[in-house]
Amino acid sequence: MRKALVLSLLIWLLGVPAALAGSWSTGAPLQTGRAGLGVAVLNGKIYAAGGSGILMPLGDAEAYRPGGGGWRIDADLPVGLESFGLSMLNDKLYAVGGYAADTDGEPNARLWEYDQVNEDWVQGPSMPSPRAAFALIAAAGKLYALGGTGPDADKIFVFDPKSRKWSVLDQGLRDSRSLAAVAIGNKIYAIAGGPATNPVGAVNIFDTADGSWAEGPALPIARSGHAIAVLDGKIHVMGGRGGGRGESLNDHWVLDIATQQWVEAEHLPSPRTGAGAAAMGGAIYLIGGGAGGGFFAPFTAMTTTDVWRPDGDN
Repeated sequence: MRKALVLSLLIWLLGVPAALAGSWSTGAPLQTGRAGLGVAVLNGKIYAAGGSGILMPLGDAEAYRPGGGGWRIDADLPVGLESFGLSMLNDKLYAVGGYAADTDGEPNARLWEYDQVNEDWVQGPSMPSPRAAFALIAAAGKLYALGGTGPDADKIFVFDPKSRKWSVLDQGLRDSRSLAAVAIGNKIYAIAGGPATNPVGAVNIFDTADGSWAEGPALPIARSGHAIAVLDGKIHVMGGRGGGRGESLNDHWVLDIATQQWVEAEHLPSPRTGAGAAAMGGAIYLIGGGAGGGFFAPFTAMTTTDVWRPDGDN
């Protein structure tokens, strides 16, 4: 107790942000291990779809309802996908772009929309050009595709579900890196990423209201292939791959939007890259991924689901 009081006093005096208190527990495992998957929440369920297979991208989809048992097979994607965008908007799931099983390793531009009535996927308007390893973010009533790889990866594609049309914004990221992103209000936080051999820790903030960019506090350790989620107005960044030899990481950083500071939280139970993450019911679910990145991801794919809760919610 005395040590804790002394530590708290030093933190207060020095202005050093304290670590965010919380802990990990083991959740229900996926039925199929996968890295490079898409994860999204719809109607109280977490959906995990696609991912890298040993021979080609997977089309498997599973759904999980906390307290309702384990992961259950759901409506599979029409085609195997990895490194694609999966997002929920207006009570619908959208799967967009990525590397598809039928495109010989090249990015594709297709949009698939999940029809809850028929429990099936329906093809919609394709993006203006192919893209993979990008972020697909729902914000301000639209879908925003930014970053990644493709002929127009330096631009932002915007899908309006009302008009059923895509538009193109020229003010995309200058480095058009592969990245992870989340939305808080009308702002999209594009965090870290880049080629696995030379990742960055940059935080770029796009304002959907006026189309402007601002720079946020850089992530303390650069990475790519990380998972990201928002809980209680804080952005959680988990795992990924570092630069150089590209070791998989097990650290867990949290950006407090109010203070604009990064603090550490309890590390992941094991290193992983290419995982998906979702926040629901006061917890963060870290799903799938691989122990090794890049070429090794399909061979080290994990079925693991780890659940992080802040102290007091366990």
